[in-house]
Amino acid sequence: MPWSAQILGTMAAVAIFSSNLHAALADPCAVPAEAGENVTIAGKSGDGHILLADGRRIRLAGVDLASLRLPDLAGTVATLVGSATPDRHGALRGALYLEGRDLVADLTARGLARIRPSVGEEACYTELMTAEDNARRARLGLWAEPGYAVADAVTPEAVARHADGFVIVAGRVLHVGVTKTTVWIDFGKIWREDVTLAIPAKQWPRFEATGLTATALEGSYVRARGVVTMRDGPRIEITEPAAIEQVAPVSP
Repeated sequence: MPWSAQILGTMAAVAIFSSNLHAALADPCAVPAEAGENVTIAGKSGDGHILLADGRRIRLAGVDLASLRLPDLAGTVATLVGSATPDRHGALRGALYLEGRDLVADLTARGLARIRPSVGEEACYTELMTAEDNARRARLGLWAEPGYAVADAVTPEAVARHADGFVIVAGRVLHVGVTKTTVWIDFGKIWREDVTLAIPAKQWPRFEATGLTATALEGSYVRARGVVTMRDGPRIEITEPAAIEQVAPVSP
């Protein structure tokens, strides 16, 4: 083989390796193919589940199903990493990887999904939250719609409009109260009217383990997410540490 051809071949191989390495480094959530099961996507259901060719239903972990906007993936081969036992809705909870790329991460970066941490689900929340924030700032996909705007946690009326629904709020924490049953994170002085985050006391050690202590939270600017209930003002119960982010006090 001529030296020129060998050199070109070597350069091409290096380029492919560098590209694959860059992709792996750029996606901390990427997994090797052998870590999961190869499956074929057949379509999607009306409630946000992905349907596999073998009849199983997949609920993507870490996603708010109501916001999920799935493209047509019928016939796509993917790697499934998730639970082996269906949940009470008959769906397997987990992640799908297309050519090594986390589907949720891709959808989030394109503004086609909103992140929702849930009990028992594993996801790369730090990376996903960053992707979501970038998409929101660029007003991509659902973030161009007023209904998905981050609500001002200091304004009870803004949060109350989302009663019984999932919402993302942002604001400065005024006070953190720790009781035997609940940890209360208040954004206003009147707890019967203002927005409050409620964390079950038994879950509080998990929050403290991530640095979300009462001292660290009080006075800081946070972005939080969960379902709003109207109980002495808008209340959002939170069980997962990933649902609270300490962020810079800028436009939410």
